[in-house]
Amino acid sequence: MISRRNSRSRVALAAWPIALILNAFSPAVALADEDPSAAETAAARGLAVDGLKLAKAGQCREAVDKLERAEKLHHSAIVLARLGECYIGLGRLVQGSESLRKVLREPLPPDPSPALQQAYERAQTLVQETKASIAGLTITLMGAKDATPSLLIDGGEVPATVLGVELPVDPGEHTVEVRAPGFLKATSRAKLGTGEKQTISIELKRDPNATIGDKPAVVASPNPAANSVGPTAATADGSAGLGAPLNEPEKHTGSTRTWGYLSYGVGAVGLGVGLVFGRAAMQDKTQLDSDCPGKVCGSDQADRLDSAKTKGLVSTIGFGVGAAGIVLGTVLVLSSSGDSSASGSNPSRTKTAASFRPRAAIGFGSAYVGADF
Repeated sequence: MISRRNSRSRVALAAWPIALILNAFSPAVALADEDPSAAETAAARGLAVDGLKLAKAGQCREAVDKLERAEKLHHSAIVLARLGECYIGLGRLVQGSESLRKVLREPLPPDPSPALQQAYERAQTLVQETKASIAGLTITLMGAKDATPSLLIDGGEVPATVLGVELPVDPGEHTVEVRAPGFLKATSRAKLGTGEKQTISIELKRDPNATIGDKPAVVASPNPAANSVGPTAATADGSAGLGAPLNEPEKHTGSTRTWGYLSYGVGAVGLGVGLVFGRAAMQDKTQLDSDCPGKVCGSDQADRLDSAKTKGLVSTIGFGVGAAGIVLGTVLVLSSSGDSSASGSNPSRTKTAASFRPRAAIGFGSAYVGADF
């Protein structure tokens, strides 16, 4: 007899939460035909009863759907507490703990029913037991600081404000994805054990094909005729833009460099002429110094004197031409290098190189080298 009585007591104890749910939802039955909200409450009651039965039978996977739908239709602390327990039983520790904490944040009525009191006590116990098992993941973002990132964990969007802050996660493997306009998508994976804390760093890299709005970035050319459709030069950020055709800077650069090398050749010839005639002039001067005491030469030495002066003049002109050729060649080669580098990097440098014009002039006994900017 004692055994039967204990058995009946256990059955009654197991059944009273469901009976309490029935009582909690009972006012909706009479008003279901008059009030749409009462109809929702009645539907929630049916889902809650079915969900609680499944949960008590250990079938939490099937119970979760019914309990979630019941809670959305009509809130009940008992239903939410049982839902939190099922989440934890299925390994969804963070979601289950938050559901139980929500129950605990609700103040108990002055005279709570035994079922509600038991739900609160059970929620407190499970929150404490589960706390140590929840893992922690900290995500740090490296790379461009001007990015506006969006963060996804296991496919679900998470506010980017959690970056750099330890985020409670369930033990297991997680996929972290970071996206930002103008940057390539970055993905990382982390596997955490029970209660494990881990930090992962994700680097954002700029997308070389990034566009501004729905159009590629454009760098305007100072020459209006260059803004024509056709093969174009690359913009500073790597994207294709409208600008001067690619073959025009190459032609200009090549011709300038060629004239520079020709100037080097002319300069070398000029220096050679200057050296040869300079040496001959020095020899004539030495001979005249010995034949003309006191630097006074007779009429018989007039031709030799004129020859020495002519050789000296030719030597001076040769050295002048040589120096001018070397200087002019250097200026032309350097300007062609400036055109090449500026055309692929900085439009302002292109403009400067294009407006640079070297000048040279050679006269009788003199040479001049200059440039216009």
